[in-house]
Amino acid sequence: MIKAVIFDMDGTLIDTERLDMRAWKVGAAELGITIDDALIHQFIGRSNADVKDILEAHYGKGETADAIFARNIELHTEMAKTDLELKAGAAECLDELLAAGYHVGLATSSRRVAAERNLKTVGLFDKFETVTFGEDVAYGKPDPAIYLLACERAGFAPEECAVVEDSRNGCVSGITAVCHVFAVPDIVPLPQDVADGCEAVLDTLFDLAAAVKAVR
Repeated sequence: MIKAVIFDMDGTLIDTERLDMRAWKVGAAELGITIDDALIHQFIGRSNADVKDILEAHYGKGETADAIFARNIELHTEMAKTDLELKAGAAECLDELLAAGYHVGLATSSRRVAAERNLKTVGLFDKFETVTFGEDVAYGKPDPAIYLLACERAGFAPEECAVVEDSRNGCVSGITAVCHVFAVPDIVPLPQDVADGCEAVLDTLFDLAAAVKAVR
C-alpha cells in the first residue's frame, strides 16, 4: 500500500521545461551559437552537472560550453521571476493527497536555491513534508539515488512510496528504486519500455490522487 508520494518538480509540478528551452535558445542566440531541440531534450530530468557534461560532449570542453551554461542560468533565473506557471492540477493534487493522509515529499534534480525559489514563487514550498535536492546525492537521475534518499527521509520503504515524474530519466530513477511510478509526460513522450514499467501514465495531475488511492 502506498504511504508516501514523492514529486519531481521541473516539468511535473512547475512548467519550467518550456521556460528553460526558451532560456537555452535565447542565450545561445546571444552568443551566436546554434542549439537545437534534440540537444535541449537531453537535459530534461538531468542534474546541472550532467547538463554540463552533455554540453561539453557536444561543443567540446572550453569557453563555448561554459558560456552557454552560464547564460542559461542567468536567463532562467530572470524568467522564473515572472513567467513560472503550475502544471495543471499541481496544487489540487497536493492538497488532496495531504488531506487523505499521505506523506508528500519532493525529489528534484534542481539545486536547493533554485528549487526553493521556484516553489515559493508558485506557492507550493510549504506543502512538502520532506525535500531532497540535486546536491544531496552523488549521482543524478536516471540513477535511483535521489529517490532512495527521498524514501529514507520520508521514513518509508521504496515499495511503500509513489514517485511522480514527467521525464524518461526521472521515471527510470523511480523504477530502479523499486517505487510505484506515476508518469505525467511533459515535452518529450516516454519510450514504450519506460511507460510499461510505470504504475500508470496519466494525462494530468488531476488524475493522480485517484490513481494512487487505487493501488492496494
